[in-house]
Amino acid sequence: LVSSGDLAGLSEAVIEMDLHPSDVADLLEELDQEDRVTIVRALPRELASEALSEMEEGDERGEILASLDPRTGAQLLHELADDDAADLIAELEPEDANRILANLPVEEAVDLRGLLQYGEETAGGIMTTEVVAVLASLTAQEAIVDIRRQAQEMDDFYTVFVIDDRHHLLGEVPLAEVIVAEPDQTVAELVEEVQVRVLPDTDQEEVGRLMGRYNVVSAPVVNELGQLLGRITFDDIIDVIEAEQTEDILRLAGMSEEE
Repeated sequence: LVSSGDLAGLSEAVIEMDLHPSDVADLLEELDQEDRVTIVRALPRELASEALSEMEEGDERGEILASLDPRTGAQLLHELADDDAADLIAELEPEDANRILANLPVEEAVDLRGLLQYGEETAGGIMTTEVVAVLASLTAQEAIVDIRRQAQEMDDFYTVFVIDDRHHLLGEVPLAEVIVAEPDQTVAELVEEVQVRVLPDTDQEEVGRLMGRYNVVSAPVVNELGQLLGRITFDDIIDVIEAEQTEDILRLAGMSEEE
């Protein structure tokens, strides 16, 4: 379809096959650069952005993004969670990154630049700033309304964090507890201790070890004052564990860093 120039047919075929973004990413990795860019331009925006995110980290997906016009690149990044978008931006040359960021809403661009300040293999480097957090002073009824509002702007969430009016992390509360609580019961009465919390400069391998040890699906990232910065989810940690163990295996084989 690409060779024949039938881009409409290509898009329809991918949609009809209901391919997962990971499968589209595998197909992209088997093609040359020109065909990759052609396909990304032809695919529905959400599928194209997710497929780019699912490609193996490296020059290829950065080159695809850089080959698109900045406005299209910004539209693709807008579809992604901020941690995935930051990973893609980090693979671009500074000039290309600045051109794309300039086409994003100001607040979104500022958030991405904030994530890029952290080391690639740190908690800050793999976290997302998209969290569901409610004030401890709210009633259960008020908290449900606030959770519903925040959740509309996110793909998914696993934990409701509890904060004070200065954004200090006080703990977490299971969503089920909020729902079954008496309407006038306060969140402060329901809050539970967080099992794992990490600083943004914590090594990603240590984050994975902690989340595995305490069997949590989401871990909050806080600054030195204890203020909530973001969260790390289990799907991020699965990628970290895979990367770290692959690195260890290659070292056992006597391979150098470059190899």
